[in-house]
Amino acid sequence: MDVDDDVVDSRKIIAALKAKRWWVLGSVVFFTAAFTGAAFVMTPIYRSTTVLVQANSNQSSGGLGAALGDLGGIASLAGLSVGTRTSATEEALAVLRSREFTERFIADEGLITKLYAKKWDAATGKWRGEPPTPDKAYRYFNERIRAVDQDKKTGLITVQIDWRDRNEAAAWVNLLVERLNQEMRTRAIRDADASLGYLDKELQTTTIVATHDAIGHLIESQVKQRMLANVSKEYVFRVVDRGMPADADDPIKPQKLTMIAAGFTLGAMIGVVIALVSGGRRRPARQEH
Repeated sequence: MDVDDDVVDSRKIIAALKAKRWWVLGSVVFFTAAFTGAAFVMTPIYRSTTVLVQANSNQSSGGLGAALGDLGGIASLAGLSVGTRTSATEEALAVLRSREFTERFIADEGLITKLYAKKWDAATGKWRGEPPTPDKAYRYFNERIRAVDQDKKTGLITVQIDWRDRNEAAAWVNLLVERLNQEMRTRAIRDADASLGYLDKELQTTTIVATHDAIGHLIESQVKQRMLANVSKEYVFRVVDRGMPADADDPIKPQKLTMIAAGFTLGAMIGVVIALVSGGRRRPARQEH
């Protein structure tokens, strides 16, 4: 009995689909055409990626650890600590993602008019309506354009930019890395100068030979650190693979074939549902007596 019911139901479904086959076909054609048109009309987005590795020369503690052990109090006042390469990497990545660094990058490179090109009137040099704030520009850039990923196993760091102009995407991602290295160099030089100023004063006042020698080691370490910061352009990160413009026919989105297939599938599903629903609502034919 159940088998007969299943056969009857299957026949009803097939009959409903045959009766409404033009609905199904129309739905497939409509949604496939709509998705195809959208795929070719949408602005293509390109991705440029640069791969980084931590520069080996960034943290050179050498005999600094012993000197800090001997002069923990003075070293603390001078702002010195034994940093590891891991902590230096984490600090640099935090700076890269920070609002201050990003807003400065957007402002210095004049990117806000490009990020909000539809609101910017180039002819008059004015905004159409309320101008976007630096905070909005930062969140837009951080959430939709820039991405940073760190592979904990290999230590490789990937920075990528997704943008509608493939050449600008490559330029931005490379410039971000250059500016980050420069920012960290500037901070290292500033910190080393401040530490050297304090240590030099301590060196002039101490009369204990052991303390004098330990301070000398600290000064030597800071001089080396400042020298490395001055001469090393790739101070924190060394570029393994520089960002290059993507091919004009290779955007990351829209994926045309995927969108066309999605339109076909959606159209078929909606067409079948409409056919079954409308077929089930048909009034049964009146029986003759």
